[in-house]
Amino acid sequence: MPASIIIACLHEEDTIRACLERVARAVPDAEILVVHGGTDRTLAIATEMARANPRIVPVRNENDQGKGHAIQVGIARASHDMMCQWDADLQFPPDDIPAVLAPVQAGTADLAIGSRFMPGSDRSQYKFSFLRVVGNWIVNNWTSLMCGQRMTDVTTGCKAWTRAAITTIDFQDKKFVYEVEIVVRAARLGLRIAQVPVRYHNRQGGVSGHGNGWREFKSIVNCGFCLLWAATHIHLTTCRAANDNGPVFNKKS
Repeated sequence: MPASIIIACLHEEDTIRACLERVARAVPDAEILVVHGGTDRTLAIATEMARANPRIVPVRNENDQGKGHAIQVGIARASHDMMCQWDADLQFPPDDIPAVLAPVQAGTADLAIGSRFMPGSDRSQYKFSFLRVVGNWIVNNWTSLMCGQRMTDVTTGCKAWTRAAITTIDFQDKKFVYEVEIVVRAARLGLRIAQVPVRYHNRQGGVSGHGNGWREFKSIVNCGFCLLWAATHIHLTTCRAANDNGPVFNKKS
């Protein structure tokens, strides 16, 4: 079943060509949406490649408000009912896209998460800082409590979903918290969630949004608190909604 691959970009000109080539090889029948809100040559490179491959669809995100907003734009533009978000920096090898899509395409999951921290995943090509290891451990464990089930990697840059599921989830955050929002809302609404081991590499180009040194410390601490609060808030609000209204998602839809 064909899928739409949503690649949200901000200044990824160093890696976008290789990323799109690898995505096109990994999922030959997929629509590839390149949603770009930056000012570098990322969109120009995607536009050039689209002339030879019409499955590549460059989308200029004129009113870019963050990664969550870019994913919302991609969902609205997607032609297929199966969708997958994937990062452009090649930290997640595009060769793993079929594995992440598989549970959704098979109808055994409504949401699939590519996990860096479960048995079968491969982090040997990535050098984690101590702060990021601790931050991921705290966020994943707290979010698991809020979901009522074990979640190994809620902030992963690769997820897949059905149109029915993502419409029901209806995530609102336009920055980075949307990653946790999607997972917690899905769990609290009773959607079927699959976790798939993936490989994880060092960034192949560009600059991490967290930065380095003191800036990295401040960014990770701030992001961590935002993610923990978001998971807690969504848990509480969805619990109240479920008590008031009963189940809202038909798993057969």
